[in-house]
Amino acid sequence: MLIVRDDLKMGLQNETTETMTKSVGALFWCIILASHPQPSRMPPKTTAEPSAAFCAAIAFTVLLSVPTASAQTASGGDNGSPAALPTIEAVFVEEAPRIDGRLDDDAWQFIDPISDFRQRWPNEGALPTEETWAKVAYDRDYLYFAFSFKDKSPELIRAKNMERGGRNDRDDHAYIGLDTFLDGRNAYLFEMNALGTQDDAMIADEAITLDSYSWDAVFTSETVINEEGWTLEVSIPFRQLRFPEGEELEFGLFMRRKINRKNETLNWPLIPLSYGSGYSDDMRTVSEYGRLTGIKNISRGKNIELTPYVVSGAQKVRPDLSVDNTNSDLNNEVGFDLKYGLTSNITIDATVNTDFAQVEADNAQVNLTRFSLFFPEKRQFFLERSGLFEHGSSRQTQTFFSRRIGLTERILAGARATGQVGRVSVGLLNIETGDEMSDLLGSRSANNFVARARTEVRPRATAGAIFTSLDRGGDWNRAFGADTQVRFWSRSEFDAWYTGVVASDDTFDGEQAGRVSLSLRNAVYGGSLSYTSVSTDFNPGLGFVRRRDMRQSVGTLTWSPFLENGPFRQITAHTMGIYITGQDGDKQSWSINPSVGFQLRQRDSIQLTGSREFERLEQPFFIRPDAEIVPGDYTFNRVGLSFTSDPGRRLSLSAGLETGDFFHGTRTDWNASGGYRQSKYLTLGGSLRYSTVDLPISGGDFNATTASIDILGSVSRKLFAKALIQYDNFSRNATANIRIDWIHTPGSDLFLVFNTSYHVPSDSEDVFDPRADLLLNNMVGIAKLTYLIML
Repeated sequence: MLIVRDDLKMGLQNETTETMTKSVGALFWCIILASHPQPSRMPPKTTAEPSAAFCAAIAFTVLLSVPTASAQTASGGDNGSPAALPTIEAVFVEEAPRIDGRLDDDAWQFIDPISDFRQRWPNEGALPTEETWAKVAYDRDYLYFAFSFKDKSPELIRAKNMERGGRNDRDDHAYIGLDTFLDGRNAYLFEMNALGTQDDAMIADEAITLDSYSWDAVFTSETVINEEGWTLEVSIPFRQLRFPEGEELEFGLFMRRKINRKNETLNWPLIPLSYGSGYSDDMRTVSEYGRLTGIKNISRGKNIELTPYVVSGAQKVRPDLSVDNTNSDLNNEVGFDLKYGLTSNITIDATVNTDFAQVEADNAQVNLTRFSLFFPEKRQFFLERSGLFEHGSSRQTQTFFSRRIGLTERILAGARATGQVGRVSVGLLNIETGDEMSDLLGSRSANNFVARARTEVRPRATAGAIFTSLDRGGDWNRAFGADTQVRFWSRSEFDAWYTGVVASDDTFDGEQAGRVSLSLRNAVYGGSLSYTSVSTDFNPGLGFVRRRDMRQSVGTLTWSPFLENGPFRQITAHTMGIYITGQDGDKQSWSINPSVGFQLRQRDSIQLTGSREFERLEQPFFIRPDAEIVPGDYTFNRVGLSFTSDPGRRLSLSAGLETGDFFHGTRTDWNASGGYRQSKYLTLGGSLRYSTVDLPISGGDFNATTASIDILGSVSRKLFAKALIQYDNFSRNATANIRIDWIHTPGSDLFLVFNTSYHVPSDSEDVFDPRADLLLNNMVGIAKLTYLIML
């Protein structure tokens, strides 16, 4: 039986449909006009016309008048009354519960449990298959939660991750979401698995990514697994949260339980599948959170956290493989990070002589395209509250990309201020970089500055602005931009952004980029349109641009029915069309990409993909040093198949195959990865990507391989080690990154890091020892000790 769920709010007034029709019409006309420029009017320098920003302004003005079905929920539920929202009243306790996971403290005995959890997946709205309840209490300094998660088969509870910030999603786990400003946009997330292992995240404007999990809060969680299931206790210090002034506080609240082996997700309150069926779609939908009331007269504390650190390390580097000589040096550094709660809703972070020795290594990538690869940020100082600073199209055209700062030189000092002023989210970032501390604020250092603000103009609708500046000596580059987002109904939204650049270099001065998009979605059907324009020399000094000189139009259609019977829970049929021209209006590329995916009732999935693509090259590029792709028109037809198993099982596997045309030749891509969760003390993983390329050009017959092995060993939740070993046959480098982390006190760590890189020489290379199988590139050993002081 096929169930088609259409939960678009049928009670919207007639003017909603009329206004929506006008906005869609305006967007279509803008895309048509912007996609058909008049070549005769093009100036010699083909900068992007302001059509994207113009369209954004038109559509945004119209869309602001659309009544959003969930707009009332941020302030009062579907019928506009606060009583319509699920509400919990926190109970004040004189004697704090002992956080040991046992739930036998006097504090819990007189508090009524909240048991109206409901299934979100696999059977939306159904009662839980396992009894679940929660209790909430507080005192002047802490917010307390108690959970009882019954399980009729406790021996099947999945509980193996002991790495803080690790893969709790593969275990039975729970989430707590707190919208402390009750703005329906931003929230703190606290995650605990059945062993009590923690992770945490910050949601910004109802969006969450892997970077959101970089926040490291200091809170306490403990669990007990027994013959009835598992229990959990959590204490969250109020000083770890930012919230408005007032004697009595009201927070948005969300709680979730995951029974992993059943792929069963429970919500309080229930976030409908119409908001998305993905892993994090429920917890990111802050506008649908319930209410937590009754919090009065709490202590806000001084909110000062000082983390001094000392680093000692040694390295050996061979700068030239043709020479046997190596350079060695020892290094000892001290520095500190400071977090200061300037007010209850504004936080200042400062860092001096910043060190990122503990940061994990990048995953190896091989580039078979003519565009830049994207490597995500992994440094915690930049990741925390990174969602606030996002502007532009992620991984494509970003106004601010923090990896532009401090990768080729040292971060000497920096400060960041973030917080909430009324309905406005604000962020300021100022970083000085240079080669030595003596360069600080001198002519040889560079200043990197970012200012960001986003405000709620109505429920589920925001507008914002950004400014970035890079100054180095007499050279400077500044970018300024604006953006807006309007969410309506459940998953539908309108987005637009614009960025302009002014610079001391005339090449980049006056360049601009922008995007406007409209997505209409419900639980089953979806469609979207977008238009992006990036000028020929667009280069924000602190940004990332994958492709310049383009005008891109994209359309998508999606059908995702839920199935009541059979092995599949959901089928998703999706197609996307892309058409790209240059700023001169000449066609550059187009593609049609259909796919169909099958989601099993467990966490297994199968996907079939296909594509037909056209690419026009006006300039040659080298796909590898000895293989040049010449200018011309190229057409590709490709098909693919992939499978992913439940990652929570003891043994998990995923594999994929894609094959077809490639620049008048052929290309076949294989990939496979797997994991073995031996116990909570040991997890093994590995991956292999292998591409065979056969092109009708000199040097066009080759293969590209990347391989990796990762190992996680844990002694306890406070002591664990990770190893990542990688190889790719383009660089012919084999690297190993080993990191040991001992959390000696909450928020304080001892890191031991070992990095090695060896080169595998080929027969044609000029190396100092042609008989050697491996040649050392570099070897690094570092120890870093941090200690958190809370004042």
